[in-house]
Amino acid sequence: MGIELSFTTAAVVMAELFVASHFYVRQATVGFAGIDRDVEEAAMVDGARRVVVFTKITLPLAFPALVAGAVTAWTRALGEFGGTIVFAGSFQGVTQTLPLAIYGTLERDFDAAVALSVLVLGFSFAVILAARFFTQRVGGHAGQD
Repeated sequence: MGIELSFTTAAVVMAELFVASHFYVRQATVGFAGIDRDVEEAAMVDGARRVVVFTKITLPLAFPALVAGAVTAWTRALGEFGGTIVFAGSFQGVTQTLPLAIYGTLERDFDAAVALSVLVLGFSFAVILAARFFTQRVGGHAGQD
C-alpha cells in the first residue's frame, strides 16, 4: 500500500501511546467507577439529559482521576526507551526522544547527559506540580456549585 511507518515521527507517537495508554485507561476506569450513580440518576430525574449529566456531573467528579491518569501516562511515555528505539529509531530531529538523546549523549559527554537528565527531571516536576494545582483548584470549585 506504500505506507511507511517505521522510523517516522508517527512511529514515535504510536510507540509512546502503546506503552503508556493503559495507565490512562486504568485511572479513567477507576475514576468513573468511583462515581456515585445516585447523583447522576438524581440529575436525570430532575430532567437533565444524558449529555448534560455527563458533562456537568460525571466529568467533574472523575476529573482528578483523569488528570492523574494523563500525568501518569505522560510520565511513562516521557521515559520510554525500548519501544521507541526499536520501532522509531533515534534520528536526531526526527525520532529522537529525550531518553534516547540522554543515552546517545552519555557516550560522548557525561556532563551534557547529566544536564539533559536534570532538564527532564525539572520539566516533569513542573508538570506534576501544575497538574496537582489545577486539580485542586477544580476540585475546590466543584464542591461550591
